[in-house]
Amino acid sequence: MMRILLLAAATALMIPVASAAPPNDADRVALTRLAADLDAVWDSGDPAAVSALYTVDGSLRMDDRLIVQGRDAVLAYFVETIGRRPDGARHVTRVENIDMLTPDLALVDTQVSIERDGAQGREVLVQFHNQTVSSRQTDGWRFRVVRAQRMAVPRPASASRQQQGEGR
Repeated sequence: MMRILLLAAATALMIPVASAAPPNDADRVALTRLAADLDAVWDSGDPAAVSALYTVDGSLRMDDRLIVQGRDAVLAYFVETIGRRPDGARHVTRVENIDMLTPDLALVDTQVSIERDGAQGREVLVQFHNQTVSSRQTDGWRFRVVRAQRMAVPRPASASRQQQGEGR
């Protein structure tokens, strides 16, 4: 019994412990550029260019929907969703944090909003918190796993006051 415990302890010590580390400057720039590239190709209405930013086996899950698995399925998803986006809509990504899980895998937290210019300035149509695992490929960083959760969009103060006045 003691030998088994010692063997288990020795084995546990040999397994490297995964820990997140900050990215180097080059990786930070490249991962931030990947997010900006996504914004640009989504805004241009090019689903093929959006899906090309994913690894071949990449996956996407929006809210609690089924997971879209593989670049072809990601392409089909974006053909459908980009095709029904509102006129003038823009994809805006704000990178909040990057943790390097390994030298070739990064966990990237972002806030993503779909916005358009309205009569009162910029209007946020929908907002998501994304957790993304990006993978270094031979041709650069690509999205491997994207999980997006819809967030409540804050209403402008003037709209809140109008609704309160209407409810009286």
